Amino acid sequence: MNFLTFDSFISIPVLIAFYYLGALAIPTLLWVKRSWVIKVTDILLRTFPITTSRLVLRFVLLFIGVEIMWRMMFEMLIGYFQMREYLQHIVG
Repeated sequence: MNFLTFDSFISIPVLIAFYYLGALAIPTLLWVKRSWVIKVTDILLRTFPITTSRLVLRFVLLFIGVEIMWRMMFEMLIGYFQMREYLQHIVG
């Protein structure tokens, strides 16, 4: 009943659910759109003198970087809501 009056937030479980949804959706979307990724890879290989292994390495590093940023964004939001609850507990 407290979440109906906004005395307590449901944000942390919802944020965790959205994190896992996105963490699973990003690789799934790349797998579904792999023909587009292959086309872009072919264009990059023809345009720039780069080897396939270097392109794959850059893609993997970019993918890991995006996943880390995705995680950090949710950690920041969850930390904010935890600080708010803690401060509300101290004051109230």
